[in-house]
Amino acid sequence: MDSLEIVFDHRDAYQPGQQVSGKVILNNCTEIKASHLTICIHGGAFTHWSEHRYSETVYFSSTVDYVKEEFLAWSASEQNKKFPIGHHVFPFIFQLPTGIPPSYEGAHGRVRYSVRVELDRPWKFSKTQREYFQVISNVDLNTLSYGNNPVAKKESKDIGSVFKKGIVTTTFGPVLYIGSIYHSYSQVTIPKQAYAPGETLPITINIDNLSTRPAYCIRAELHQHTHYHATKSSIFSNHKEYHKNETKMVAESRKTIKVAAKSVGNEESSIKIPKLIPNFGCPIIMVEYCLSVKVDTETSMNNTLHSEFPIFIGTTPTNNSMTFPGTVDEKTDLMLMPPPYSCSPPSAPTDDSPAPSAPPPTYEESFSTNKI
Repeated sequence: MDSLEIVFDHRDAYQPGQQVSGKVILNNCTEIKASHLTICIHGGAFTHWSEHRYSETVYFSSTVDYVKEEFLAWSASEQNKKFPIGHHVFPFIFQLPTGIPPSYEGAHGRVRYSVRVELDRPWKFSKTQREYFQVISNVDLNTLSYGNNPVAKKESKDIGSVFKKGIVTTTFGPVLYIGSIYHSYSQVTIPKQAYAPGETLPITINIDNLSTRPAYCIRAELHQHTHYHATKSSIFSNHKEYHKNETKMVAESRKTIKVAAKSVGNEESSIKIPKLIPNFGCPIIMVEYCLSVKVDTETSMNNTLHSEFPIFIGTTPTNNSMTFPGTVDEKTDLMLMPPPYSCSPPSAPTDDSPAPSAPPPTYEESFSTNKI
């Protein structure tokens, strides 16, 4: 066999409910002893990880199939069980179900879709070829009534040198020592919680610095939280469900500020939404996002004010995607999803993303050069 390949009619991506079409191209200069050629489509979610427990390694895994279909493209006759010489083209078309999750690759699981061709050869290894294709869910953020309103969070914290009142023994005798504690505030405001790739997320921070040291930095981070589910089947556990979490930072910005001690300041920052899959959930994998905003001060202890917002990622931007934050009631605390996990600070700073000068690109345009 000279070549065996799968060519899709649309190479970019498919959406749930669409048809996946293409052709299998086979070239051979000699006859091949074979019984049949099948073309199949498969798509599903898979989770897997292992843990070391005492002297053994325990494995956890789960699988959910979303599409699984095949058809017979060629079959040998009773008189001649050989695949003929020449250039052969076998078209195929499969229907994707609606409501399937998008393609995803994670540390402990994945969602993949593929087309596979197999030429069965008796008493020999079969000739096979597999090609993966991308599925992108279409999520129009204009349909989310709960994600397009301004939201603010007010955080307060005792910052400074914190020591308990007590007696410290020195060479000069016992000394009574009391540390300094200052109550500082920050209110972080974002114009909405629903965004599409290519948009810029503006952030407004109002700082009331009651400490004796200045506030010097604002850090904004967008985190992707992935929750995995799997089972372990053994004589000691009857398909009990286990969980694994993965958190990674997918975007960040850092801005140097100077809010003097015993003063207030109003600062603005922003973070650009990169190429990301939308929020989704299936029985064994769930993907969510959160925005973490931190204000750093030069106090020696408890020197960071921290706010977090759930963020919903879609594909079609909202009509008010150019809106920047205004004034909202400080009690507003809209939650799109369960409270996110704590976010860890980055070690390397990045520059602020500039405000957009044109409408953000569509989700398909953002993913035109990206393969999940």
